[in-house]
Amino acid sequence: MSGKANKTMIGLFVLGAVALALGAIVALGSGMFFSHKYRCIMFFPNSVSGLEVGAPVVFRGVPIGAVKEISIEADASRLHFYIPVVVEILGSKIKLAPTQTGKAEENLAQARKETPGDLLTQLIDKGLRAQLVTQSFVTGQLAVSLDLMPDTPVRLVGNAALPEIPTVPSTFEKLTETIKQLPLQELVDRLIGAITGVEKLVNSPELARMPGKIDSVLTTGNELLSEVRSKVGPLARNLDDAVQSYTELAKHLDRRTEGISASTTKTLDSFDATLKDSRVAIGKFQKIISSDSPTVADLNRALAEIANAARSIRELASYLERHPEALIQGKGGPHK
Repeated sequence: MSGKANKTMIGLFVLGAVALALGAIVALGSGMFFSHKYRCIMFFPNSVSGLEVGAPVVFRGVPIGAVKEISIEADASRLHFYIPVVVEILGSKIKLAPTQTGKAEENLAQARKETPGDLLTQLIDKGLRAQLVTQSFVTGQLAVSLDLMPDTPVRLVGNAALPEIPTVPSTFEKLTETIKQLPLQELVDRLIGAITGVEKLVNSPELARMPGKIDSVLTTGNELLSEVRSKVGPLARNLDDAVQSYTELAKHLDRRTEGISASTTKTLDSFDATLKDSRVAIGKFQKIISSDSPTVADLNRALAEIANAARSIRELASYLERHPEALIQGKGGPHK
């Protein structure tokens, strides 16, 4: 029985040794035992609920370390409390670009030939800050995010043995601070007043009577429209009759004007023939009597008056041809 027990124990030890060997190979292959680790501390003035030991430390979203310790520290003189968070950053997580010789240094501090403390000081001057960010909105777990924020102030507590990284408020803390600065009571009072005013307007008697007034206005408008329609038809017909009457009048006027023009032309022709005959008769008569005779002078005046009358009749006929409407409106009427 003892021999079987010893064999079992030996087998368990062998399996344990194999497991340890495999773990060592994995650790050595990942460089865990040979990578440089840098511990830093940061002080958060507000709650870090959701941040746990082992939470990742990321630089612009890339994991470079983990949270190692979370505690609470009090300032006895001011009764002010801080939450110191110790993180461990793996130097091997930040790779360096090869130099012109094709060789890459082991880490950033060696490449710049500076101590980790001096390098951290320069990074802080360039804006290195720590901020709490949410890993998951479902679980509420937090992580520590490092980034360059040169426009933010440097907030250091400065009483720790480890190098300190300044912190900035999280996005949620900024939102909370902004909400605290808002005049919430005034905004609530205005909102309540606006709601009260809307309620009074909705329940007011004037608004209740509004549908009836709208119906009345619509009815009046419909009646007015019907009345206008009833008058537009006869008015249009009367206008058509007036236009037709004016057209017929113009046609009759044109015909009358043509007759007057023809009659006037015949009259002028008759006058011309009479003048010719008169001149011939006067010529014959002058042969009989003396040119200085009073009879001849009277005849000349009569002929001149007849010529003037003929000229006036000719001008009248010409005017009537251009303005036949003068027979109705008169010579001084409107001309179109």
